[in-house]
Formats: sequence, C-alpha cells, structure tokens
Amino acid sequence: MYEKLYLPAIENGVGAVFYWDMTYKEIIAAIQGNQRRMKSEFQIHASLVHRLGNLLGRAVNDPKNYPDISKAFPGLFEDDTSLAKNTPSEKVQSQQQDWRRMKANIEAYAAERRKRGEGNNNRGTSSPDNRGDDKLT
Repeated sequence: MYEKLYLPAIENGVGAVFYWDMTYKEIIAAIQGNQRRMKSEFQIHASLVHRLGNLLGRAVNDPKNYPDISKAFPGLFEDDTSLAKNTPSEKVQSQQQDWRRMKANIEAYAAERRKRGEGNNNRGTSSPDNRGDDKLT
C-alpha cells in the first residue's frame, strides 16, 4: 500500500526521506493539502487572466472609460496617486515640489544654526580634500 502512494506523495511535495516515517493519514493529508494549494493557485491565475482580458477589452474598445488601478484591482491599492502620475508634466511638477520642499528644509536648518550661533565660521574644511589639515606634516 505504501509503495502505491510513494510516487503521488513525491509529486505532491512530500520528501522522499520523510515519506517512510509518515503514517497513512499523514501521507493522504499531505497529498490533499498540496492539491488544494495548487487548485487555489490555479484559481488565482485564472482570475488574473480573466481580469486582464476584461481590462484589455476596455483599453481597446473604450479607452476613455479605462479604470485606474485602484478601481481595476479593488482592495489592493488604497492610494494610487503615485502610480497614476503617468504624464511627464505631472512628474516634473512633483519633482519641483520636492525640490522646493528640500530648499525650505535647508533654509530652516540654516536659520536654526544661525540662531544658535553655529555659522560657517571655522569649519575646518579649507583644504582641497576637505580633511581640515592645511599643513602637511
């Protein structure tokens, strides 16, 4: 009986060494568990293929009503603002906003240092290699 289950068990992920130490119920449970897992994976793939076909049909036949990613895959993407920016002008605008934010942060940092009296005086980086050692000894 165990010899008949050996090949199906190995095909379903049971280790060849561990097979001989397992009981009949454990072997059957391992085979059935792997078959359920594979069926679930196939269902996920089939669902994805079906969804992709639906989206392709919309893209070809009715591109104006093509859904954004949060509507196409509900529950997976809550905030689609970073993925929805596809036009170059929107990307440039977001980079400019980031640049302006960085500039404001640097100015605030410099103002705080000036307030504390930690200006650029005597930073010790006057040598070309920025190590602060003007004299070679």
